[in-house]
Amino acid sequence: MSMQNISGFRRNIKASQRIEYGFYQFIDHFFGRKRVFKILGKRRKVFYENLEKTLKKSGEGKIIPIERRVNLSLKDFKKQYLKTGIPVVLEGAAKDWDCVKKWSLEYFKDLHGEDEIVIVELDKKGFPYENIKLADVIDNIRSGGKKYYRFYPLLDKHPEHLKDFDYQWLLERNTRFSWFDAFQVFIGGKDTFTTLHNANQSNLFVQVYGEKKWILYSHYHTMILDPDPCRNMYRQAPEREKGQFDPFNPNYEKPYNLYKYIDSYEVNLKPGDILWNPPYYWHTVKNTTDSIGVGYRWLSPLYAMKIAPLYLFLDLFAKNPPFWKTYSLYKKDLNLIHLAEYGNLDKYLTEQANKNK
Repeated sequence: MSMQNISGFRRNIKASQRIEYGFYQFIDHFFGRKRVFKILGKRRKVFYENLEKTLKKSGEGKIIPIERRVNLSLKDFKKQYLKTGIPVVLEGAAKDWDCVKKWSLEYFKDLHGEDEIVIVELDKKGFPYENIKLADVIDNIRSGGKKYYRFYPLLDKHPEHLKDFDYQWLLERNTRFSWFDAFQVFIGGKDTFTTLHNANQSNLFVQVYGEKKWILYSHYHTMILDPDPCRNMYRQAPEREKGQFDPFNPNYEKPYNLYKYIDSYEVNLKPGDILWNPPYYWHTVKNTTDSIGVGYRWLSPLYAMKIAPLYLFLDLFAKNPPFWKTYSLYKKDLNLIHLAEYGNLDKYLTEQANKNK
């Protein structure tokens, strides 16, 4: 089902179990998870009981440090990591870029503090949002607050910052037949985080200022997370009765007991590091200091299909918003997609129109 041949992590699930779970994901998507559970709930329970027995045979999972490579050639990057879909850190690859040399919280406040932005609180039910100035977000971070501005469309607002990157270097590491690319800036204070999720885009993540810790799981182990059907272009780890599983503070009691048997990747990013995060890798990210990072993302349908064909197919039939609208909003501001998920987009756009009258 996958193009990956990962030497570092164990493939500890039977092929028959992967096929059966793929069937569940397919019918969940098209018929609704609640409806399917009413019909196949008992069978699904037996499936997970057998899966646990299978996983236990290979023992507890291990933590795999993501490989750090210095001065990795373009040829070796493509052959060893892009082609195989394996994450890697290109250590210090951006250390001489202007974004790493110049950017800081004060830099953004001085230059773009008057930017009117929308913050969507992804860690709260219903994704509440707030209209706020960038300067106020930075003041909150500096005072120890917990605001976290994700997906800042910096280059859409201020295209002159493209000069702060080695854009040609990034393009050379892009995959063929990509539909678009986008730069998304993440600005957050110490201990702010993003919960487990995955997406169909490729991502070269540039750590610009401060430090971040990443924990990743391969899509191979998606059945352990057992996410709800995709809303649009990403999947979120599901809410259980005890909330989402937190890899930074793992609790392996039910319903999280199966996480104990799967391998994870971990890495701490420092300024100038670039992380290659392939499509559909589950990841959660924590700012260990005040931090600025930039995700350079692109969608290559053929490449994403090689990584996880079932999930790309299901993404094409996402409804909230539909696939075509998702990428129209994506080009403007990914936060608009999150507003659309919970029916808040029209309200937000009306507020903006009234403000601009």
